[in-house]
Amino acid sequence: MMRFTLLITILAAPVSFAFSPMSKSQHADTAVNAISRRDALIVGASGFLVGELIFPEPSMAFSQQLDDNQVEESQMPTNGKYDLNSAFVGDYKQLRGMFPHAAGKIASNGPYEKVKDIYKIPGVTKNDLKLFKKYESEFTVNPPGRAFKERINARVST
Repeated sequence: MMRFTLLITILAAPVSFAFSPMSKSQHADTAVNAISRRDALIVGASGFLVGELIFPEPSMAFSQQLDDNQVEESQMPTNGKYDLNSAFVGDYKQLRGMFPHAAGKIASNGPYEKVKDIYKIPGVTKNDLKLFKKYESEFTVNPPGRAFKERINARVST
């Protein structure tokens, strides 16, 4: 909205110069006729800036805040299990053999509705399928939330 308002202000400035300058012979008995174009632009621009300072748009981070009594579904308790929809790739390091290939496949696909969905991931190897079967009891599925898109690029220290 601010960009649009700024664009309109910039485009409106040349229009004010298109009018002929006020000559001394014209009547200047009203406040509208007595103000110069420069003064009108200054007043208009300052009004715009004051309006933006008084009514700023909320930032995206602020608009994503949860109410005090609201719970993000993806942050539901997992009882010590790995949530397939929100676990970061590096979280799978604790499951021997899962990191990086099998963990990357899980994080690169989804969202998952049930744990068995990981067996349908395209491009998994036979070894990945063995690992999925081995650790299936360690996995759970919660509804995908904000962390769903962040789970691949999370920092992984080696």
